Amino acid sequence: MRALQPVAPTPEQLKLIGDVKPGFRIIRGAAGSGKTTTSLLRLREQIHVRLGRRHQVRDAPVRVLVLTFNRTLQGYIAELARHETPDDDALELKVSTFGRWARSLVGDVSIAGGDRVSAMLRPHLQTFATSRQQEFLVDEVQYILGRFEYDPANFDPASLADYLTVIREGRGAAPRVTRPTREKLISEVIPAYMEAKRARGEIDWGDLAVLAADARSDLFYDVVVVDEAQDFSANQVRTILRHLQDSHTTTFVLDAVQRIYPQFFKWTEVGIRARPEIIYRLKENYRNTAAIAAFAHPLVAGLPLEDDGTLPDFSACHRPGAKPRVIAGKYSDQLRIMLDRLERKADLRKESAALLQPRGGGWFDEARKTLRRRGIPYCELTRENEWPAGPERVALCTIHSAKGLEFDHVLLPGLSQQVTPHGPEEGDANLERLRRMLAMAAGRARESVMVGYKPGEESSLIGLLDPSTYKLIKA
Repeated sequence: MRALQPVAPTPEQLKLIGDVKPGFRIIRGAAGSGKTTTSLLRLREQIHVRLGRRHQVRDAPVRVLVLTFNRTLQGYIAELARHETPDDDALELKVSTFGRWARSLVGDVSIAGGDRVSAMLRPHLQTFATSRQQEFLVDEVQYILGRFEYDPANFDPASLADYLTVIREGRGAAPRVTRPTREKLISEVIPAYMEAKRARGEIDWGDLAVLAADARSDLFYDVVVVDEAQDFSANQVRTILRHLQDSHTTTFVLDAVQRIYPQFFKWTEVGIRARPEIIYRLKENYRNTAAIAAFAHPLVAGLPLEDDGTLPDFSACHRPGAKPRVIAGKYSDQLRIMLDRLERKADLRKESAALLQPRGGGWFDEARKTLRRRGIPYCELTRENEWPAGPERVALCTIHSAKGLEFDHVLLPGLSQQVTPHGPEEGDANLERLRRMLAMAAGRARESVMVGYKPGEESSLIGLLDPSTYKLIKA
């Protein structure tokens, strides 16, 4: 699978790439603004500077850490980083997800997955919350344990007291979490959950971040890049900060508009002063055509921007392109029309395409069969550690795992309400997350986007699109 290579840096990016002074830098970049490209070019400059100094004084190896938020993005960035970093014995480069890196620090631990976490929490939520509220509050507990510091081994509810008064940002306005509900969560639900984990000999991903902060106190990094940092928790960032050299250069790359996980914190909470001189904002959308940018815009328009969010400058997308296609029909017809058009319009010897779904597993079965029947080679990217090196130009991937990636063409069939459920209230947290996800998915494309749904079963997200920005095809 071809990883799209970084292009020549723009004037907007050059200023940041050339800033090699130690300390923190925060890149707030809009979708398609070249955040990852900029961070990797900046990484290259930092490494060359550090290696030059190291070779002069014969100092310790230059330790570099690049962290991503999922395994698919890890493989993609590792592939790109190989083209941007020198082959030098004095360089120790690690590209990893936060979870994999943290486990390497803590050692062999049993981590409870999402289903196990939910099973431990729901019995303590059902006495005061509806089924849908329980689902939201399971995420709320993870939000709390990601944002506030605590001791997993000797848990004290008082350590979470700030949650009672803090403004809850990054979670949507609904369902509401009242003061009595907050009190129940930290005084009853979370202590019971901690005890359940202890009895099972398990920890969760939030505990892992806290434990990793105090592990391997001898491991410190000179250069760190944290990509898609808006989906990192405060405790994950605190852990990263505990493993920095005094003269480190650390770059956080993020856009809160594209946040799809219930994480939020203010930089001051983790000990970083986000002064204007360390913040760079990339606004111009270089990836998408003007037609793709216009198509995605209604999905994020009106969403809470937050301090670290950057809306792309859609007026600056000058590259022309065809309007996205929205295909109404049975799933098999959606796939047929999409693949027919892809084979007519794309050169799959040179261009890449991604077939994305909100969910994985069996949801890809028909797509796999259809691609095999048509003789179209494909690879699967979801949760893969290594970027595929084969000749395939079509990838199957969940929307979550496509975050941070880039393709020439994006196909999104089967966009039904079943795979995009949410509550009815305005400001529903899950609806806001789904809007961000679909906008992010469409924004992966450089040349074309195709979306499909079955009439009568379509996702409510379809109704948010502006009909003037796409061509409707009825199968």
